[in-house]
Amino acid sequence: MWRDLVCELEGDLAPIIKRFADLFGIEPYREIQVFDCRLMNLNRIQSSIINVTSQENDIPEYLIDQVLEGDCLERLREIPDNSIDFVFTDPPYNLGKKYLGYSDNLEIKEYFKWCDHWIAETARILKPGRTCAILNIPLWAVRHFLFIKTVLEFQNWIVWDALAFPVRFIMPAHYTILCFSKGEPRELPGLTGTAGTFYLTSAPKTFDALKPLADNYCLRLACLNKRKEGNINDHTTLTDLWTDIHRLKHNSRRVDHPCQLPPHLMYRIISIFTKPDEVVLDCFNGAGTTTLAANQLRRKYIGIEALDKYCLIARERHAEIIAGLDPFRKEERTLTAKNSPVPRMLKQKYEISKKTLQLEVKRIANQLGHLPSRDEVIKYGEYSIEYYDKYFVSWGEVCAAARTTGMTENRFSDNQLQEMIQLSLLPEPES
Repeated sequence: MWRDLVCELEGDLAPIIKRFADLFGIEPYREIQVFDCRLMNLNRIQSSIINVTSQENDIPEYLIDQVLEGDCLERLREIPDNSIDFVFTDPPYNLGKKYLGYSDNLEIKEYFKWCDHWIAETARILKPGRTCAILNIPLWAVRHFLFIKTVLEFQNWIVWDALAFPVRFIMPAHYTILCFSKGEPRELPGLTGTAGTFYLTSAPKTFDALKPLADNYCLRLACLNKRKEGNINDHTTLTDLWTDIHRLKHNSRRVDHPCQLPPHLMYRIISIFTKPDEVVLDCFNGAGTTTLAANQLRRKYIGIEALDKYCLIARERHAEIIAGLDPFRKEERTLTAKNSPVPRMLKQKYEISKKTLQLEVKRIANQLGHLPSRDEVIKYGEYSIEYYDKYFVSWGEVCAAARTTGMTENRFSDNQLQEMIQLSLLPEPES
C-alpha cells in the first residue's frame, strides 16, 4: 500500500514508474521496460449473472443464534435460499497453518474448487440486495473475484492495512475484503443511520466503527483525552482503505486458535452492512470473532465450524456475553496454537523495558545516520546486548522503533513523510 504517491491512472504514470525504478535499481538489473496497454481497448467479456428473485425466505429457528459444528458445505445446504442478511468469511488460506484436524495445504486446483463450492452456497443463501464479504490475501482474492462475479455483483474491494509494526521489506502488509451483493445492493445501513449505535468495551478508545481515526494521530489515552478537551476532530471519512484497525498483538487478547481477527474489524464490517436483528453468517467461524461481534451488536448469528474444539471455545464465549462478560477482555490463558513460525517469547519480568531499549536503538541510529547492527549496539549502546537477545524475537523487532519518526498530534508535513519513507528503505544491518 503506497499512500504517499499521487497518480492519475488515465494520465501520467511517472510517479509509479519512478517508484519501481527506485526499488529495483540494484544489481543485476540494468533497465526497466514499461508496457502501456491503455490504448489497446482491451475489454473483459462480461460473465452472466444469476437471476435474482425478490422472494425472501425464513430461517428455521433451530439455526438462529447457534454455533454449528460440521463441514461448511453440508451445513450451508441446511439453510434456505434467500434467507441470510450478511455473509462474512475468513477461510483457510491454504498456507499450511496449523489448524487442529484440518489440512491447510491442498493442491491449488483442489483448494479453489472447494472455495468455489462454498462461495456458490453463500450466494444462494443471501437475500436479494444483501452482501457477502470475503477476507483473504490479495493473491487469492484475485482468483476469488473472477469466480464470484459470475454469481454476484461487485460492490467494494476493501483494503485492510494490518501490518503490526514498521518493516522495510516489500512484504504482504494488507488483506483484501471482497464485497459482492446479490443483485443490485441496497443502501448500506452504516451510511444511512440504520445500523444502530453501541458502546463496546472491546474496542480501543480511539475506535469508531463508521468514522476511522485519521492518519498520524497518537493512540495513547492521554493524547486522546487531550484532543477531546481541545475539541479536535481526529476522525475522518470512511473509505475502502482501513488503516486504523490493527491485528491482535498481545496473547492476553487471544484464545487457543491460530488465526484470530481483532473484534473491532468485525464491528466495522457488521455495522456497515447490517441492521440490528438481521442475521450474520460465518461459515469459518473459528473461535467465534464474527458471531461474538454480531451478538454484541444485537444481530442474530449463525456460525459454522468444522472442529469441535473451536466450536466449544466459541460457545463458551457466547455464554460469557449472557453472563455479562466481555468475551474479548484481557485474560491470562495458556495458549498452544500459534500462527507465526517465530517462537513465542516466554512471559518474563523486564529489567529494562522493551520501549527503553528500542528508544536507545533509535538514539544510536540518529547518531550513526543508519540503522545500527548488533555489533554497533554493543559498541555504542548504554544497555547490555543480553537484554535485546532475551526480550526480542528478531533484530527487525529491535530496530522497529528506529524506522519511524513516531506519532504526533499534528499531521505530518510532506517533508516529514518523505524522511519517513527514506528511513524505511534503509538497508537492513547484518546481525
